[in-house]
Amino acid sequence: MKHIVRVVGHWGLLLHIYLSMAGFTLVVLFAITGVTLNHEDFGWGEPRLTRSTIALPADVLEHADQATLVQRMRGMIGVRSPLTDYRADTDQIQATFAAPGRRTIVTVNRAQRTGEVESETRGLLGKLDDLHKGLDSGRLWFWIIDLTALLLIVSALTGTATLLSLRARRRGGFVLAGLGVASIAILYRIWVPR
Repeated sequence: MKHIVRVVGHWGLLLHIYLSMAGFTLVVLFAITGVTLNHEDFGWGEPRLTRSTIALPADVLEHADQATLVQRMRGMIGVRSPLTDYRADTDQIQATFAAPGRRTIVTVNRAQRTGEVESETRGLLGKLDDLHKGLDSGRLWFWIIDLTALLLIVSALTGTATLLSLRARRRGGFVLAGLGVASIAILYRIWVPR
């Protein structure tokens, strides 16, 4: 039995160290952006809005398909962000181009052949906050968020396995862990609105 505990402790410690270090940068990113999201009142990611108007040729509005129209709008307003929303009816067309930290909405009035362009940028912290939330960040980043969560879970479990193998620290470690869980539960019951 001692041999099994020693082997589990050894591998738990190795996995804990190396997996924790592999996810360290992502954990720091999500920790910092957690603070900036929680304190948006600091003004670190204040949006900057710009508005402009573009004129669209009649042939583009009347005969072009969505892809052609979107490409033409991209060229006119100089946006590289992906198209995230497109709505068209008989009176107007609305296209939204979005990426972390920036969003551009073009609302085209078909009768007047003009487009109202509203661009919002929120700087580096706005971009990092959107990455934290996975907002307009694409499929790859979606998986990076899941990978970070998985690394945190494995790090916690391997840390627990390591603690199990340390006889002198086991009891104190689990008492502190229990106090941490109890404290969170009590704080939630008392101060978090339901």
